Amino acid sequence: MGKRSATWRVGGILLGVCGVLRLGGAQMVGSPVVTQTLIDVVWALGILVFAFGFRRAGSVVARRPLGLTALIVLALAPLVVNLSYNLAPVQVMSSEPSTGWLAFAVSWTGSAVSIAAGLIAATQIARLGAVPARWRWAPMWALGISVGGAVLVQVVWVAFGTADADQGVLVAVGMIGWVSALAPTLGLGVVALLAAATDRAPGVEVFRSS
Repeated sequence: MGKRSATWRVGGILLGVCGVLRLGGAQMVGSPVVTQTLIDVVWALGILVFAFGFRRAGSVVARRPLGLTALIVLALAPLVVNLSYNLAPVQVMSSEPSTGWLAFAVSWTGSAVSIAAGLIAATQIARLGAVPARWRWAPMWALGISVGGAVLVQVVWVAFGTADADQGVLVAVGMIGWVSALAPTLGLGVVALLAAATDRAPGVEVFRSS
């Protein structure tokens, strides 16, 4: 197994574990704080493995500065934002209106930064050619599904609310939410494992479109 395949296999497993923890982490770990921290740490490790690779050939952005920076930000942003929530005193977060607005702003800023970093990273992966043609657009698809699903869920909640919405609508929204959450974790993890299993030995034209 080459270094590139090893990188994608380890990274894929980490993203897959992250997705599994999202599916049933609360039951397996217990504490919501510990669960979310564990999810964020596993996510960060998985993205950083893809970013740097065990060798340069394993990096999905060929260790180019722009792509590497975007992936580092994408990896660490959720951990930093959630740790800031968890480390803040609960009574302060709940009693001070200004702090509540600050928390809201931090949350949306973190989401915006993650989306921007994800878009830059996905664009770099698609154009640099460090990933075979059949797989290189998978991160962009995952990002689109994740962001699009999250926006759709918010629109439905604003339009219908929870009290007046039909039960079928609530179920559909819940499914969309799960899919949007799992696309960049379990979904990309499976794609990475498939890419590792079908990877060819490096050659002169290893990145040529089939």
